[in-house]
Amino acid sequence: MQKPPKKKEKCANCEGKGLIKLGDKKVKCQRCGGSGFKASAPTH
Repeated sequence: MQKPPKKKEKCANCEGKGLIKLGDKKVKCQRCGGSGFKASAPTH
């Protein structure tokens, strides 16, 4: 039996959009890498 997939939490930095307004430009959120979901702990 498979485990249910973990529910991803929205990134608080960009509100789940993956982009942040920086002045008049939109840039990729650095915290989540543009995914819109909270980044998991680094695995290295």
